[in-house]
Amino acid sequence: MEIIPQFLHPFLWDTNVSSLSLTKHYTYIIERILEYGDQKAIEWMNSNFTKDQITTTLSTSKKISPKTGALMSIMYNIPRENLQCFRKPFTQKQNRF
Repeated sequence: MEIIPQFLHPFLWDTNVSSLSLTKHYTYIIERILEYGDQKAIEWMNSNFTKDQITTTLSTSKKISPKTGALMSIMYNIPRENLQCFRKPFTQKQNRF
């Protein structure tokens, strides 16, 4: 199993990092690095995952914030309308109070 470097552990704080696999859990790891990572973490991500894995995760993830999506759409040259984080949610907000 691949070892995830120590400097990435703060971004995966709620997970047993030793049980993560780069091949099985790449979506989760990429989401966390995109949302919470720093420059060093993003460089590590770019060298350990394919561009297709990163752009697919970025396009389909509902866990990425619009703020992160805006920056990453520029970095990875993906039109904003292709990102799930900019789509209107299916459920309506209910203002009951």
